[in-house]
Amino acid sequence: MGPAPTDTVTAVAIAVVVLASMALYLAAGRLGRFSQGSGSKYAPFTGGEEISPARGKYHSDLFVYAALFMVFEVFALLLASAIRAGDSLWPLVFTATGGLTLFAAIMWFVETGGGQLV
Repeated sequence: MGPAPTDTVTAVAIAVVVLASMALYLAAGRLGRFSQGSGSKYAPFTGGEEISPARGKYHSDLFVYAALFMVFEVFALLLASAIRAGDSLWPLVFTATGGLTLFAAIMWFVETGGGQLV
């Protein structure tokens, strides 16, 4: 007994979609415009505009505090759910891994200039 008609129709439909997508992709690549010239206006992804000079490093204290808050909150929720698990091993595992995560987050905080180690 051969494949069901719906299986054949599905396979043909998928093949048609894939082939049509490939044909459209290749046609668009050949028909698309190519910029010719030199200078900053002809660099990729500029859209013909002059490239403005790069600004300095952006630093937001609020982002740092929000990221640290999320780390502490997730750790507290995981630890609370581990305590409800009933087994005494899970709170220890979450405390150890959470402690390492908090240590990494605090070191990241210090590296970004948000705090100082005394």
